[in-house]
Amino acid sequence: MWSRIRSLLFENIGLKIASLLLALLLYGHVVTDQEREEIVPVPVRLAGLSDTLATSGEFPHRINVRVRGKWRDLIRLSLAQRPLAVDLADVSPGQFRTTLTADDVQRRAIPAELAKGVVVSEVLDPRTIDIRVESRSVKRVRVVPRVVGAPAAGYHVDGEPRAMPDSATVTGPASEVAGIDSLLTLAVDITGERAKILRQVDLVLEPGGVSIEPRRCLVTVLLARVPGPEGPGR
Repeated sequence: MWSRIRSLLFENIGLKIASLLLALLLYGHVVTDQEREEIVPVPVRLAGLSDTLATSGEFPHRINVRVRGKWRDLIRLSLAQRPLAVDLADVSPGQFRTTLTADDVQRRAIPAELAKGVVVSEVLDPRTIDIRVESRSVKRVRVVPRVVGAPAAGYHVDGEPRAMPDSATVTGPASEVAGIDSLLTLAVDITGERAKILRQVDLVLEPGGVSIEPRRCLVTVLLARVPGPEGPGR
C-alpha cells in the first residue's frame, strides 16, 4: 500500500510540479484580469509656493479616492503611486480653498502607463483643501532644558541646566512664529543620578506649520553633594 502511495506521489514528479505551477499561473492571470473597485489613499503635497510665503491650518497629506480597474493594474498603482500636487505658484497671502475632483486625481496622480486601465470615479475624503497663506517669518529663540525627577539622596542640582546650542531657529507662518519665545526640550530624568549628566534630546514643538533647526541639543546637568554640617569638604 505504501509503495503504491509513494508511486502516486513521486512518479513523474517533475511533470507534476510543472503542471501545478502552470495551474497557479493560469489562476493568477484569471484573477488579476478581473475588474475591481477599491478605495485607495493618494498622497497630497503643496507645490510652487514662494519662499517668502508659508501655510497654516490643517493640510491633508492624504486623500481617499475610489478607483476602478483590473486587479493587476490596481496592484501596480499601489506600488507606483505618485503624489497629487496642489499648485500654489500664483497664490497671494490670504485664505486658499480648493475642491479636489476625480479628474484632478486622474490627470495629476495616476501614472501615465496606468491612466488607460485605472479610472478614478470619486474623491471621498477630504474633498477640499482649506489653508491660510501668509508671510514666512524666521526667528531665533532660546532653548530651555526641562529636567524632571530628583538626584540620589545627598545630591542636588548644581546651578541651572544648560543647553548646547542654547537657541534655535524657528521658521514658518508669521502668526505662529510670533507667539514662540522659547522652546522646551524633552524631559531629562535625573532620578537617582549622582554624577554630571550629558544627554542629547529633541526640542519640543507643537504640531503646525512651523519648523525648527536644529531639532536636537545637548543638555548638561551638574550634580553636587549636599554640604554636610561641617562643610562640603569634610
